[in-house]
Amino acid sequence: MNRSLRLIPKTFGATRLMSTKAVSHEPPKKIHGTTGRYAGAVYKAASKAGLLDKVEGELGAVSELIVKSSDFSGFLGNPTISRADKSEKIGHLITEPKFSHITRNLFLTLAANGRIGEADKIISAYEELMAAARGAVKVTIISAEALGKKQLGAVEAGVVAMVGKGKPVDVTTEVDPSILGGLQVMVGDRFLDLSVSSRVASISAALDSAQA
Repeated sequence: MNRSLRLIPKTFGATRLMSTKAVSHEPPKKIHGTTGRYAGAVYKAASKAGLLDKVEGELGAVSELIVKSSDFSGFLGNPTISRADKSEKIGHLITEPKFSHITRNLFLTLAANGRIGEADKIISAYEELMAAARGAVKVTIISAEALGKKQLGAVEAGVVAMVGKGKPVDVTTEVDPSILGGLQVMVGDRFLDLSVSSRVASISAALDSAQA
């Protein structure tokens, strides 16, 4: 039986003085789907506990481990490993006080619900919520090969010019060999396809039309 995501901040006995003005802990935007629901629940719990930045850093550390360790990412996505075994492994890896109770509860819940393989997507969704809370424009740069520091700097400068100076920009990079070359850039809801694969597809379509 699946467990619902329950991320409840710890209380410490002492009664807090409540502000006369209610503080909203709701996520700054809605992300649809299961991924969005998990990310939203984590955001709300972290906001209530005053741990938004801490949880973001912890999730970033796990995300980096997923990227760098093929063994760890393979373990998370392996459907032949039981939920109980994954829960036990995650419980030993993500412990308090090294990680907050919110981050630990998230990963234990994902393991118990058979969704630990979606951890990277949920982390990305949480980072998107944090960027939105800061008023930052989310930018994703996709290249066929990893960009060098100078190349990335040039692209980021172009993006900043596009969104306007003074606006914070949250940039993430991805590598997708299938685009062959060039770049694909997501700026907020806008998609710019400057890839070689896109140009090849356009040429192929033109040739097909000419031969029809």
